[in-house]
Amino acid sequence: MTATERREKARLRSERWRRAHGIMPRKPAQRPWLAEGFSRSTWYRRRKQARERKALTVVATARGAVFDRLPWQPARLRRELETAARFADEGAAIITELAGYSGSSGRYHTSRQSRACTGHNGGGIGGA
Repeated sequence: MTATERREKARLRSERWRRAHGIMPRKPAQRPWLAEGFSRSTWYRRRKQARERKALTVVATARGAVFDRLPWQPARLRRELETAARFADEGAAIITELAGYSGSSGRYHTSRQSRACTGHNGGGIGGA
């Protein structure tokens, strides 16, 4: 028996053992670059370029959508700023009104110092 025959016999024996143990042959690798007639590196390079072009298209579309929104944004911002200014004016008026109550007759002024001086804390400054 020659070396080639022994090798073939061993290969068939190994193949039978693998099938008996449920090991199936591998599927052949898919090589789409051969079907297209390109080299492997050219195939991957062109796929990368196509992916990058698609990503740039998505970015450009998103950027266009942002710029399409811009005309209505200043008007909305102006309305919101006017509302905030109105609230600030109302808040300032309320604070001025409250300041007027505390400084007028002392009746509404309830700070600790005034209680201490007037004897509301149980007997004078500092104590019990």
